[in-house]
Parts: sequence; C-alpha cells; structure tokens
Amino acid sequence: MQSGKDKLPLARRRVSGTDLAPPSSISVRVACAVRAVSFALLFLLTHASLVLLFPWSISRFLLFLAWYGAGTLIMLYLLFHPRSQWLVSNRSRVESDGRQYIALTFDDGPNPSHTVELLEILRNSGVQATFFVIGTQAEQNPDLLRCIAADGHLIANHTYSHPIFFCFLTPWQLRSEIRKGQDAIERICGQRPRYFRSPVGLRHPLLNLYLEQEQLEYISWTIRSFDTLVSQPETILKKILRRVTPGDIILLHDNASAGAGLMLDVLPRLIDELKGRGFDFVPVGFHQPVAVPA
Repeated sequence: MQSGKDKLPLARRRVSGTDLAPPSSISVRVACAVRAVSFALLFLLTHASLVLLFPWSISRFLLFLAWYGAGTLIMLYLLFHPRSQWLVSNRSRVESDGRQYIALTFDDGPNPSHTVELLEILRNSGVQATFFVIGTQAEQNPDLLRCIAADGHLIANHTYSHPIFFCFLTPWQLRSEIRKGQDAIERICGQRPRYFRSPVGLRHPLLNLYLEQEQLEYISWTIRSFDTLVSQPETILKKILRRVTPGDIILLHDNASAGAGLMLDVLPRLIDELKGRGFDFVPVGFHQPVAVPA
C-alpha cells in the first residue's frame, strides 16, 4: 500500500533526488491572492474615472486624463516590465560568485529553420545555453528537442501555445498553458522543467500562484536583443556588447523569424567577443538541479 508521500505526483516529491516541501503554502497563496486582488482593484479604480466625464467640463476631462493615465501606466508597468516583482517573483540574473558568468537564453523553439544551426554554433563554441521552448513546437519537433537536451542545454517552459494575449487568459487557460507545456516537454525528454518564461515576458495576476503550484521559477532577463525586430545583424551585436555585465541573462530567439536568422549570423562573433572579455557561459539554473526526473 502506498504511503501518503508516494501518492504525491513525482514532480511534487523530488528534484534531483532531494525531497521537496508539499504544494503551495498558505502564506504564498495569501500573498498571491492579495496581489491579484490589488491589481483587480487598480483596474476597477482606473476605469471608474470614466464617471468624471459626466457631466462634461474641461476641468473634469483633464482630471479624467490624469487619473486614467496614471492608472494605465501603473498597470502597463506591472504587466510588461520584465523585472517587475509585483505580479510574479522573478530572477533576471545568474549568480556570478565573483566570476564573469552570463547566460544566453533562446525563446520560441525548437524550430527546424534555425535550431540545428544554432546547436552547431553552440557546440563548436563549447557554450551551454537555456532554451525556453513552446510545447506545440516541441511536439512538432521532438527530435530537435532531444538534440537540445543531448547537447547538455537547459530546457525550460515557454507555455504550450505562446498566446499573444497571455495577460488576459482566464485562470483555467493560464493553468493549462503552464501545465501542458510542462507535460509536453516531459513526454519527449523525460524531465520536467524547473524554469518558466511567459511570451514577451507578460505577467498575469494569477501567474505567481500557478508557477508555485508547478514548482517553477520565473526567469526574466537583463538584456533584450530585439533580434526579432531589427533588420541589421550588427545592431544585435552592438546592443548586447555595450550593455553586458557579469550576471546578465540575455534574451534571444530560436524561431522562424528573419531576425532569428540574423542573430545566427552574429552569434559566433558575439560568443568570441564575450569570451575575449573573460565571460563564461552558463545555463540560468547552473547552481540548481536542472529538472525534475520523470
């Protein structure tokens, strides 16, 4: 007969052979609920400013603009700023331990257009990176995902379908995106990710709660290359090199966009230049267990 511990899902029990605490503590759930309610109140109060438009007057209109504008700016910051801690606790740096560690992260893969070339560049350079993969992409390209794992790179969750309006998902949709992404990667690689990044770094009022339930840590970034938007590969190189410091997490993309192709053009030079400055490349979780064994 199974003990109470044996009845728990394996992903909740062990990480690299270490027993874990039980699911979400009451304090964490309360904190998540308070932040979610606070955001909802901010949303309601911001839109309550519409009452100022009736009856109409210039002074009331200007007051409306100030009220609505301030509330909207605060909400945009909470939802979009990559290092905002209010809606989800997150980490945007790797521990440097006095050394010049940096982390390359690649979102949106695996993709047959660029992943093979990307892996070859990393392999030839002796660099380990972190891949935030989309569940549907993993299911469509399982062999590529296995190649990423076989090369020793860290595989992390980037949702199941990469919803553009991530911050507007219903609670059920949000939990499903996270869990299905976990399940897809585990089915293919035999390991359950410990790290998560949302599409475009978007937040959600309930994200902290669901990540805690799945024992996932949110990973943000300190340098965004905008490689999917620029038209010149040199722009990617200069944007990173002029800002990089020890401990940085750099956001790049492994998708079918033209910008990701440009990124591959400069990646060998970027790696060589950073190595020349004394930087060492590490996955985002190199001090922690990489994944939950299946």
